[in-house]
Amino acid sequence: NEDWEAVRNFATVVADDTILPLKLYVSSLGGGGTNVKVGFAKNMTTAAKQFEKNQALLVKAVDKKDGAKSSAALEQMAEALLTYRTEGRLLGPDGGGDIPSVDEIRRSTKRFRGEAFEAKIKERDARVAAAQQ
Repeated sequence: NEDWEAVRNFATVVADDTILPLKLYVSSLGGGGTNVKVGFAKNMTTAAKQFEKNQALLVKAVDKKDGAKSSAALEQMAEALLTYRTEGRLLGPDGGGDIPSVDEIRRSTKRFRGEAFEAKIKERDARVAAAQQ
């Protein structure tokens, strides 16, 4: 039992809506116009283009109700997405990058800016807590 309408919906809505965020995320890694270079961004861009190319192939295969070509396009999309996520280090438990906790950010700040900044943050937190009571 083949549900071509569900596959068409995936290809034309879900997969199509995935392409722009993939490209925008890689673009944001470029520093928004600054001279920051991210070595793995090129591989992510290539993977995003592969995903887009295979999404278009999937749409064509679905229109023809070609199971073999649809399956091949889906496999290539999955491979491109895995490459994208691996290159971008987006393999955290939530499917994205591992977002640091507030404590991890504070420890990092402490290492780079010293104890004075950490003390100011703690004082501010104490003031906020006191004001809320």
